[in-house]
Amino acid sequence: MRWKYVLPALYLAFALYAWIDFTRTAHDGWGALGLVLATLPTAAIGVALTQALGQTGFVLIPSGLGYYTAHAIYFWPAALLTAAVLYGVCSALDR
Repeated sequence: MRWKYVLPALYLAFALYAWIDFTRTAHDGWGALGLVLATLPTAAIGVALTQALGQTGFVLIPSGLGYYTAHAIYFWPAALLTAAVLYGVCSALDR
């Protein structure tokens, strides 16, 4: 079995679970914690950018687009990027 396919697929299944869980939580800010934890590397970069730019809100989540739309614009590209990085790392280790 090739881990370069299995690990990214497992991560994407976890990301889907995190999104479904997010859609069932309250809109109080704590619901997005699961999304942030599921995309921790991207979230860390976002926190660093937020602090460097002196912003008060998380810069990777756009404002004015609605709650779910704004979070989806952040979460799904971040999750796909994380899966791609996992694929690349697993491909390099598979050689």
